[in-house]
Amino acid sequence: MKRLFVGTCYALSLSLVLAACGSGDDLSEETGAEGEEAPDSISVAMVAGQESAAMRPIIAEFEEETGIEIEWNEFDYDTLYERIFNDLQSGSGTYDVIFADDPWMPMFAGGGYLTPLDEFDYEIDEDFMESSRALTTWPPSEGPRMPDIDPEEEPRHYGIPQVGNVQLLFWRKDILGDEAPETWEDAAAMLEEHEDETDYGFVPRGARGNAVATNFNAFMWSHNGDFFDDDWNVTVNDSEVHEALNRYTELAETGPSGVANYGADEVGRAMSQGDTLMAIVWPVWAETMENEEESEVVGDIGYGLVPRSEDGEHAPQIGNWVFAIPEASENRRAAFDFIEWASSEEIQLQMAQNGGLPTRESVLLNEELNEEMPYLEAVHEGLENAEIRPRTPSYSEVEETIGTYLNQVVAGEMSEEDALENAASDIEDIMESAGHYDTE
Repeated sequence: MKRLFVGTCYALSLSLVLAACGSGDDLSEETGAEGEEAPDSISVAMVAGQESAAMRPIIAEFEEETGIEIEWNEFDYDTLYERIFNDLQSGSGTYDVIFADDPWMPMFAGGGYLTPLDEFDYEIDEDFMESSRALTTWPPSEGPRMPDIDPEEEPRHYGIPQVGNVQLLFWRKDILGDEAPETWEDAAAMLEEHEDETDYGFVPRGARGNAVATNFNAFMWSHNGDFFDDDWNVTVNDSEVHEALNRYTELAETGPSGVANYGADEVGRAMSQGDTLMAIVWPVWAETMENEEESEVVGDIGYGLVPRSEDGEHAPQIGNWVFAIPEASENRRAAFDFIEWASSEEIQLQMAQNGGLPTRESVLLNEELNEEMPYLEAVHEGLENAEIRPRTPSYSEVEETIGTYLNQVVAGEMSEEDALENAASDIEDIMESAGHYDTE
């Protein structure tokens, strides 16, 4: 296969024009002297699922044009995290490109494991949604920072956002009408008015850990609650969070009796089988809703913003996936060219046509695409209003903690007050151990 070289790096001769090749002095040894060939292959660690399925058929274009083989490694969510984190910690450089869930970025970038993209003279395109761009920076571009981080330190981009996941409200528009409920109070009124028309009203994710915590976050934020204040003081037992949890459990009572064991798949199936009036669902499930072979509600589902409280703002949780380059990779130049190519407007358009979720505004608002995939407009609106999980390496522990107590509330095993008080105490211990409190 033909290889093209410009200066110290090869050029990608695709249907799009990529940024001119170039790298900082600290990369010159890795990329090699002028005329040195690009690597035969680069290794990519990817999450298995629709995120990978939408991208996999397109990578042959990159391979054909560059002569670089993509070693495509897919893992389930937990295995992917384990493989990536172990490789980053050991510095083995097994993977040249990693696909990271956005809450992993503070640990990966903050730990010094990733390559800042300005070393390639890269400036992130403002066509990427603003909330998506914010997920790729360290230190955080907004919100509190750990005490050991200089408040004046400029954020650097350590990745490119590729999958524009954000929570949406799915509802039965054939029963509830074409307009999404604006507030949770509106949603409750709709559920009461139409309670006998489906088996269930609102079906939440109630399973322990990430499942229930992720679902509840949108309630908490939309009721003006949060995990922390600007000094990392724990606030999950504030009155606003109590109000949010009370609303959450009230709506959960309209769902199945076993909802304390429900994760994303169980909620998605309940919607696609026509058993449910509304739920908070990741947009990847929209493909299933509109597939006649898998859905009983084709054309009957509305997609829109997650409701807010009467005095709050819409605050769906963002859940983007980010392409990043391990510092230990020996093929960082080639890895960068791949992720820049993969995140281009043209390739994201192809990815969306394969059922993927773009992060570029131009693709999300593409008129022809929206005729085929009406939920993309809702994804755009969701990303415009999205809330970001706390930018701390400790978030996974925080999430598991509050998710354990929330699950007990949904299961009827603990009172709301005890759950939030216990969660606040445990989370404070986590943050203190992680050094989030300045003891000087």
